[in-house]
Amino acid sequence: MILKHQDPARHAPDPAAIMAAVSELGRDASGGAEALFMAVMLAPESLPYDFALSVEGAPHNPSLINPAASFFAATATLEPLVVRGLVVTDPDALTYRVVPGVRDTLRASLDKAATLDWAGRAVYGLNLVLPDAEPANWPAVKGLMPHILACRQLVVQEGLRTPAANRVLHQAGFSLHAQGRHGEAAELLDLALTVDVDIKGPAHPDIAADLEGLGMVLWAAGDLRRAEAVFARCLALQREIFTEDNPVAAPILNALAVVRQGLGRLDQAEADFLECLRVLVKAHGEGHPSVASCLGNLALLHEAAGGPAKALPLAERALEINQAVLGETHPEVAADLTTVALLCDALGEAARAEDCFRRSLAVRERAFGPDHPETAQALCNLALFLDGAGRIDEAVERYEQGLGAYEATLGPGHPLMEPALDKYLALLERVGGRPRSDRMRSLAEAALRRVVEGAGGDGR
Repeated sequence: MILKHQDPARHAPDPAAIMAAVSELGRDASGGAEALFMAVMLAPESLPYDFALSVEGAPHNPSLINPAASFFAATATLEPLVVRGLVVTDPDALTYRVVPGVRDTLRASLDKAATLDWAGRAVYGLNLVLPDAEPANWPAVKGLMPHILACRQLVVQEGLRTPAANRVLHQAGFSLHAQGRHGEAAELLDLALTVDVDIKGPAHPDIAADLEGLGMVLWAAGDLRRAEAVFARCLALQREIFTEDNPVAAPILNALAVVRQGLGRLDQAEADFLECLRVLVKAHGEGHPSVASCLGNLALLHEAAGGPAKALPLAERALEINQAVLGETHPEVAADLTTVALLCDALGEAARAEDCFRRSLAVRERAFGPDHPETAQALCNLALFLDGAGRIDEAVERYEQGLGAYEATLGPGHPLMEPALDKYLALLERVGGRPRSDRMRSLAEAALRRVVEGAGGDGR
């Protein structure tokens, strides 16, 4: 049976006619019927042609065919649906969507068991077309986001628990995380964890990995209390399932320490750093870069606690290790030089501090080039030191170089450059100076507008 063609945006087909067309489809084109039932389990928005190739057991599975033939295979699968007015296609975008009314009619025809079965098949197909969580894949992930959210709904409302659902939620979560959408990412990763626990049990090594990833995203979102709880749960699980003093625990101990430092619990943070250091030294020896990283973090903790004299030897040891292992021009060496410079400055060792700031800048310029956020940060660090030393002209010059590097890479007004821009403007205001170029003047004026607009928004 062929449905009478109507504008699908205005006239939904009659439910009885839909079911008759689907019954006929099941007899004449079972692959098309499968593709249709899978599609109606997801969102009403368009799906890529490749989704229609993921019908269970079909010879047109994307992993089994030449990509050059996928268009023709998808067309063959979808044509019986188009002819019967069940879907509409966009050959230019290589997408199709279910006609309004068909989705609701078919969903209503399924009992709970059939709904769960088709939900599993639909999410299996979605998993096949969803790329890995790489920044370059974001456009494809973004286009599938309505269906990813439909997968979330199937997990929550229908109790779907499959490896495919876990991967969809997991990869989408980290894709959102890479876009800075940490809160949304954490919600999907939390649900992915629930699915994984239900499939594998609570004491599986994959659950520890899930917890680590979720903790990192919560940390990035600024939700330190939840991050602490997740990292602590991860550490307890690692100690349950792995060997004693396994170095896999070191990143979690380090993360716990940093989070607890952020929460102001410095004694606990120090204990975590020391335990991390013990585990790493036992596993790798005292001259490993991971040991240097932990020493650097412990130094920053002591510096934050007002103990630069206690912090400096730790930072110096971290620098020594990384110089020996990684070489003088490695970015990690630049980070260590900055830490040593900050501590020397706090201890009144100005000459050594300046030397370390300049060496850090030289390493970053060599490693990243002149217009890179890392180089920009090094320039602004040096500018802040020069400002504190009363060398105003040099400080202004370095600030303007750093802000120019930020702008060249990130564009004007990026949040990463705001602290340096604020310090630069405060310096100019303090000495009665003005930006030295049209470029800097534009940045300053834009910053002032944001302040004024923000004040106006607060006042409404």
